[in-house]
Amino acid sequence: MRIAVLESDTHDAQVLEDWLRSAGNTASRFATESGFMREFKREKFDLVIAGSVAHGAGGAEIILSLRAQLKLAVPIIRILKKNIENDIVAALKAGADDCVVKPLRQLELLARVAALARRTQPGALPLEEQIEFSALCVDLRNRVISRNGKRLTLTPKTYDLAVFLLTHTGQLLSRTYLMEQVWGCGRSALTRTLDTHISRLRSVLGLTPDNGWKLQSVYQHGYRLDRTEAVLSVGDSLIAGRHEQSCKG
Repeated sequence: MRIAVLESDTHDAQVLEDWLRSAGNTASRFATESGFMREFKREKFDLVIAGSVAHGAGGAEIILSLRAQLKLAVPIIRILKKNIENDIVAALKAGADDCVVKPLRQLELLARVAALARRTQPGALPLEEQIEFSALCVDLRNRVISRNGKRLTLTPKTYDLAVFLLTHTGQLLSRTYLMEQVWGCGRSALTRTLDTHISRLRSVLGLTPDNGWKLQSVYQHGYRLDRTEAVLSVGDSLIAGRHEQSCKG
């Protein structure tokens, strides 16, 4: 996951960053709430870990402030200095999804991060599942995508990119974030690779308005895949990360 660490204490921030990266996550630390919000407008984060921040709100107020500004259901883990029940309850009521108390323990923190990922990540799907997006059927067990019952020829990375886009429908995804999630690299990578794969997906999967899709490039940011209203029906429940239907046949 791409995780933002809000922590003004340099030592604590470095420890958290090292722990998160050791578990395969991408971590970015911010000493101030305003610094984080500036970056959040440009990049997508899957989770926020909120400790103490300089020149910002404290206690449960920081969670209220983040929730008001994020305007999205981004999971938040609140770090508390003391194990005081009233403080924990206040943080949870303010909008935190979980709380951890100092002194932090590496394995416990990583387990809580992983638990939140299982509950909130749209792309975290059981391998045995098959999911349907209108004419597209994704067989996650066998890593196969079919269109109108016909199996498509995709490279492993093109398949990974297709599944990531389909399971994040309606979300604006930066180039850096897509490169990190699919290729395991970010800003240093050539985005031409991503653009080439996007172009191929648009053609092979039929991600065009005629088929009820809109895969658009957003200037100086990245890509966004949307469903168009023309093909949406009451029974079409697999929109924007909802995966309740099984592929038929």
